[in-house]
Amino acid sequence: MRENMTLYPIKMNGKYGYIDNKGEIAIEPKFDYAEDFKGSFAIVGIGENFGFSDKEGNLIGNADYENIFDFSEGLAAVDVNGKKGYIDETGKMVITPSYDEANEFSEELAAVKLGYKWGYIDKKGKMVIEPKFLDAFSFSEGLALVQHGGKLGYIDKSGKNVIEPQYDYAYGFSEGFAAVGIKGKIGYINKTGELVIQPKYEAGNDFNEGLAAVEEDDKYGFINTQGEIIIPLKYDWADDFSEGLAVVAIEDKYGFIDKKGNEVISIKYDNVDVMSEGLLGVEIDGKWGYIDINGNLIIEPAFDEAAKFIDGVAKVEVEERIRYMNKNGEYIWKR
Repeated sequence: MRENMTLYPIKMNGKYGYIDNKGEIAIEPKFDYAEDFKGSFAIVGIGENFGFSDKEGNLIGNADYENIFDFSEGLAAVDVNGKKGYIDETGKMVITPSYDEANEFSEELAAVKLGYKWGYIDKKGKMVIEPKFLDAFSFSEGLALVQHGGKLGYIDKSGKNVIEPQYDYAYGFSEGFAAVGIKGKIGYINKTGELVIQPKYEAGNDFNEGLAAVEEDDKYGFINTQGEIIIPLKYDWADDFSEGLAVVAIEDKYGFIDKKGNEVISIKYDNVDVMSEGLLGVEIDGKWGYIDINGNLIIEPAFDEAAKFIDGVAKVEVEERIRYMNKNGEYIWKR
């Protein structure tokens, strides 16, 4: 059984299949299209239609959908004759295709569109919040961002307005706070709608690991949930923190800082990917290679594209050809 194995898509003789992390063929090339596995299933194409394959190469239910989306909370949205419904992990159609649009399930509910209005259904297909919104987003931390009357606000799972529609721009909640736009500036509210960080920023990301990247006067830095500047606004760009590190840029060079603002990976690379399994993809003079957390060059820059390592294997591209290699820089599969 390959349930716990990592498989990687390949293309041979015009067909797609999968290899394991040793470079051995795990699923013979037989599909016309194939994506990475997300959990136990991967989206594959047969002719002009789509379906799911398991890690044994078996199709899950039908593979005759016009479009298909990844599983979320055990259900996946599918497109049948221009209408969207949901299948379960056996491939059974459990919610009849009847919606013009259908988002993924989050916190047991999914936003769906009927005509010009959005509402929410549960996993049995029951409309639990009637379609009345101009736009609707996934539930996060018990609240969902919705658009009503040209403004954005937040509802709970009963459909009640918890925070009245009043914002020109807004994010979903993360770590108890949400970024909102007021008169062209970004501030932050808590889950009662209290404005806890005044709107003064040109841009503001979600809070992650207690910090949020914000922009003021074309410079980025990080604030905490009290609105205090923890890392000075001195960067030309900044991403969210993940596992204690954040990507930042000065002019057109990128590196990483820690939550104290220390430069952990020098801000000197043309581009960077995410740290994974102790290695980080970096771009130097138009080619990608890999460094470790100390900045030591482990795999020389020789690739046109380079993805993160997953289970000891990374996908790289050389002269428009996909290859897979191990952490020693040795190819386990190439064509």
